[in-house]
Amino acid sequence: MPQIPNFPQNLIEEHKQWHHARHNVDINNPPPGYGLEFLQFHRNFIARALAWYNQNGNDPSLVEPWPSVPEPIRQAPCYNKAAEARILFQPESFASADELGRFIESSNLHACIHQESARLYADQDINDFDVAPHETVFYNIHGMIDRWWRNWEGLGRFREEGGYWCGKFEGEDDEILLYSSLFGDWWLGKLQQNQGMDRKETRVEWSVIGDSREFGSMGDDRPFRVWDADGDGKLEVLFHHPARDCWIEGKVRNGRIMWQPVRLQLSGASSTALEPVLAKT
Repeated sequence: MPQIPNFPQNLIEEHKQWHHARHNVDINNPPPGYGLEFLQFHRNFIARALAWYNQNGNDPSLVEPWPSVPEPIRQAPCYNKAAEARILFQPESFASADELGRFIESSNLHACIHQESARLYADQDINDFDVAPHETVFYNIHGMIDRWWRNWEGLGRFREEGGYWCGKFEGEDDEILLYSSLFGDWWLGKLQQNQGMDRKETRVEWSVIGDSREFGSMGDDRPFRVWDADGDGKLEVLFHHPARDCWIEGKVRNGRIMWQPVRLQLSGASSTALEPVLAKT
């Protein structure tokens, strides 16, 4: 995978210093506070790095978050599929963002993804914290990890009667999916940029894409996820319907959210490596 030409040295140094300042942390048992620091630092860092990247006319498709971990990496001996399953299917099991961040580190997911990406793409810089940010794969990885965090954040907002999630649901650019708990409606917001007199202005164009009233309130503590359930690079809504005792998938197509029952299969060599797989009914 390509390196980013002329990547700012000050950003390389910032990332390097953040990790060097924490080199004594026992990554198998990070202290309280470390997980939130890890998530916040990398969210802010990639936002600033990608702002520079885009301003310099680089190809945005090269730094898109992975919708899921590439299968060759998932099959590596170091990869913890049970940990991945907990993050994707049980985000509510993390009491805080700090617990989530500490788990991403202590489960070895973060380290394994970097290590195996370096092996897969034959580029050891991906696994070197001192220089990794000049690699496009760094943003594939950390954009995906940030979406794991956003999924957890979305559950919190959900409980506050206003769930919304960012990502690609239908188009090729980031969108905002919003659920109205009051009416059971789903809205999709698309970002539009307009050139003003002296600056660009970004606004959101909203459209109603459907409702889920037939399935009851989404805020009743049912298992609920927003993620790329079928590996097509687009995010879907997935929830367990308590009355029907089945999983329902919502996928945005042609400006509408379409609902269909699906089943989740568990596969894996052992109970410690169970892998959730989506299958249409």
